[in-house]
Amino acid sequence: MSPALEQWKARLRADGTAALRAILNGTASLGQMSAAEPEDAIDAILASEEQGSDLVDHFDQACSDLLEEYRSTLLEQKDRAFRIELSRFTSFIAMIRRILPKQTIIRLHREYIIWNGFFENFVVDRGLDLRREYFRILALSQDLAAEGGLQARRLMPLWLSICAESGEFGRYDPSYLRVALMGLRRLPLGDAFDANEDFALQGLARWAVTQRPLEPAFEREWRILEGDFPRSYDFWQDRVQAAIVAAETELSERTHQAETSFPIADWWRKDVDIDPRDRSSRGGAAKEPPPREEREAILRDIGNALESLRPRINTLMTKHRHYADKTGDVFYLVRTACNIGMNLLRKGLPSEKASRGIDAASLAKLALDYFAEHIAAWSLLRDALAASGRIADAELVGWEAIRRFPEDVQFRTQLATVLVTYAGKTEEAAALLGETTALFPLDPFARTQLATLLATRMGKAEKAMALLLDTKALFPTDAYVRTQLATVLADDLRRTADARAVLEGAIADGLDDNTIQSLLHKLDQGRTLRRKASPRAAIPDTSHLNLATAIARRQLFLFEARISSTAELHAVLNQLPKDSYTTYVSQRAGLSDMPFKTNFALAFDAALQLAEPSALRALVASVRPMERAIVEKAVALSEGRVVLFRDVFAEGARNERAQRLEETLAQSGGREDRQTVLLRDFVASTLVTSLASLQAA
Repeated sequence: MSPALEQWKARLRADGTAALRAILNGTASLGQMSAAEPEDAIDAILASEEQGSDLVDHFDQACSDLLEEYRSTLLEQKDRAFRIELSRFTSFIAMIRRILPKQTIIRLHREYIIWNGFFENFVVDRGLDLRREYFRILALSQDLAAEGGLQARRLMPLWLSICAESGEFGRYDPSYLRVALMGLRRLPLGDAFDANEDFALQGLARWAVTQRPLEPAFEREWRILEGDFPRSYDFWQDRVQAAIVAAETELSERTHQAETSFPIADWWRKDVDIDPRDRSSRGGAAKEPPPREEREAILRDIGNALESLRPRINTLMTKHRHYADKTGDVFYLVRTACNIGMNLLRKGLPSEKASRGIDAASLAKLALDYFAEHIAAWSLLRDALAASGRIADAELVGWEAIRRFPEDVQFRTQLATVLVTYAGKTEEAAALLGETTALFPLDPFARTQLATLLATRMGKAEKAMALLLDTKALFPTDAYVRTQLATVLADDLRRTADARAVLEGAIADGLDDNTIQSLLHKLDQGRTLRRKASPRAAIPDTSHLNLATAIARRQLFLFEARISSTAELHAVLNQLPKDSYTTYVSQRAGLSDMPFKTNFALAFDAALQLAEPSALRALVASVRPMERAIVEKAVALSEGRVVLFRDVFAEGARNERAQRLEETLAQSGGREDRQTVLLRDFVASTLVTSLASLQAA
C-alpha cells in the first residue's frame, strides 16, 4: 500500500468530509488509483480493507456529513461555482450508489421526504437527473433499510406511481420505468412473502394503462420481467389476468365506464394463452381482495354508534392492506378507505363528529400512503381534519391539494369553506374566491360562494348582488344562482318584493324545484331565507402537520394577491427545507436567480417572465412531449393563437390531468394572463409529489 494512500486513509479517519472532497475535486493523492473515477477508487480502497475495518464506518459517517453539507450549501452557490459543485455532487451520488454505505442509506430512506424534495432540484435532462439516481439508490438498498428497522414494503406505492407516470406523457421520463420496476422486484421478502412477481405485474399494467406503449415496447419490458422470474409456462396466466383485471377495473371506475380496457391488454392475454374475451378474475394462485359485501354492510350501518363500527372497519381495512401488500393492487384499499371515510363524516350523531373525523382522517392517510395522487383522498383528509378539530392541519391539506391539482376548481372552493367556517379567515377566503372566479369564470358555484361571503361576512351586499346578477346572465338556467340572488335581496338588502320576483321569474323560466317553493313559502311567512348555521362545538386544535410545500403555496398566494410582503415571503421560505417547490417559489417571486435552470418548472417560469416567445421556443428542443405541449400552449398565448393539447400529443397518449387543464383553459375566455397563471401552476404541481407517508394520523 502506497504511503500516499495511507495518508488519505488517515485523513478519512480524522476529517472524513475533507477526505471525500479531495477525491471529488481531484486533489487526493491515491497512488496508482489517483486517475480512477471517484466511485472506482473508493470501491477499490474499501475492498482492500480487512473485514471489520473501522475505515468503512468512517467512510459511512463522512458520506452522511457531506450529504448534509451539500444540502445546506449547494443551492447557495453562484455562477461557475454552482456548476462545478453540482458536477462534484453528481460524482458523489454515483459513489454512494456504488458503495451503499449502510447508515447513510438508512438515513436517505428514513428522511425520504426531505431528500426527495432536495434531489428534485436537479432534474436537468436525461443525462443529469439526480432524482432518478436517488430513486435508483432507494431501489437497490431496500433490504438495508429493512434491516435498519424501516417497514419493508413502504416504498411499494412509490414504485407503482412511478411506473404509471414513466413515459413521454407522464411526470417522469421513460428511463424511470426501469428504476421503478427494479424497485418492485427488489422489495424485501422477509418471512411473509415468497416473491415479487405480482408487484412487477401491477407496475407493468399501470404503465400500460397510462402511457399506452406500442406492442414492441411493452413486449420488451414484459420479456425482461419474465426473465427475472423464470417460471413454468402456465405460472403466469392467473397472475397476468389478475393484474389486467385490476387495471381494467380501476380504469373503468376512474373514467365512469367510458373506458373498460387498455390497448395492450388483449395482446398480453394472448401471450400467456388467455382468451382476450375472458375478462373474469381468475382463481387458482391469484389472490382475491376482500368481498365487496363487507364494505357494503358497513356502509349500510354507517349511522350506528361509532364504537360498534370501528372494529368492523379495522378488520376490513386490515384485510385490504394484506391483499395490497401481497399483490401490489391498491385500488380496492383506496376505494374502500375513501368510501367509508366520507360516509363517516356525513352520517352519525353530532356528538360523534370529532371522533368520526379522527377515524376518517386515519382512513384518508391510509389511502394516501398507498396512492398519493388520489383526489378523493385529499378531499377526505381535509374535511376529516376539520371535523376532528385540527383546523390548521385542514388548511394546510387544502393548500397542498390546490398546489397538486391547480386545474381542479373544487379544491379552491372547498378550502374557502374551511377558511370561513372553521378558521374565521374571511379576507383570505374572499381573496382566494376572487382569484378562483378569475381563473374559472364559468364556474357558477365559486361566484355564488363569493357573493354569499361578501353579503354575510363582509357587509358588501350590493357588491354581492351585482356579482350574482352577472352570474345569472352567464347561467340563465341555473336554479341555485337564482335562489342565492333572492336570498341576498331578501335577507341582506331587505328587498323582499324583488326577491319574490326573482323566484317567480325562475318558475316562469321552467326552473321550479322544491328549494324555490320553500323559499317562497318562507317569504309568505315573513321569515329569512338563509338557513342559520348550527353552532360548532368547541374542540381543542391539536394540529401538528408540517407540510412545507403547502406552507410555501399559501405564502405564494398571499404574496401574489398582495396580502403579504416580499419580506414576509422571504422569511417563510427561509424556515422551510430547500426542496424543489420552495426553490421554485423563490424564483417565481424574484427572490433568487439560479445560475442555470435545473428543472423544467424553473426554466418554464423563467421563460414566461422574459415575455418573449423566443425564450419559450428555446425550451422545445430539450423537453419531452408533455412539457412541449405546455410550451406550445404558452407560445400560442403570447402570439394570440389557440393551440390544443391534442394537436401536439401523440395519438393514443393519455393524460387525464392535461385534459382537465384543457377544459379549464377554455373557460378563461382567451385571457392570456389567466391562462398563463394556470400553466405556471400546472407545471409547478409536478414538483415534490411523492410522499412515503403523510404525517396526519
